[in-house]
Amino acid sequence: MAWRPAERSVRLNEVGACDGHVRPATRADAPGIVWVSNSSILPGEDVGFGESMDSPFRDTSALLSAWRDPNLVQGEEVLVAEMDGRIVGCVTVEDRGRELELVNIDVPLELQGRGIGTMLVRSVEQRARAAEKQAVTLGTSRNAEGVAWKSLPWWQHLGYRVTHEEENPWTRSIGPGVREIRMRKDLPPE
Repeated sequence: MAWRPAERSVRLNEVGACDGHVRPATRADAPGIVWVSNSSILPGEDVGFGESMDSPFRDTSALLSAWRDPNLVQGEEVLVAEMDGRIVGCVTVEDRGRELELVNIDVPLELQGRGIGTMLVRSVEQRARAAEKQAVTLGTSRNAEGVAWKSLPWWQHLGYRVTHEEENPWTRSIGPGVREIRMRKDLPPE
């Protein structure tokens, strides 16, 4: 069963919240996806947390080279949030059997706090429910000094709970002492 997002017009309402839609990305979205990825954090802000300079999402030609139709990059499905025909957010997900892993999410700094990230997460949850997944899972990081990445409280606000912390190949690639904070949101059957 293919997941199809609800079609809605994209606007910011009076309080600045997003009223948009999420859809599967296409190759033509690559420049917008790269813009979103490159404008979602301050330069150097992710040092010690998992900076992704080797990510294909940082360069349009690298992204197009890694792209596998219809919308897969490095085995992850790519979805975008749109507002007035403009890409304003991006999320990647990976099917993990009974769970859907939310691998990465980006919203440009200038648009953060307007509900775009929440819209992306809710779309992933809707997709997971439609596929009869038991949960959405994700990971964020804690640097070597023990400081959690800034999104941890936001994830908790959205109903995700910390299940455990671990060292793994990704955290070892960042540096000694870095941990991945694993999170989960169970999706009861409707």
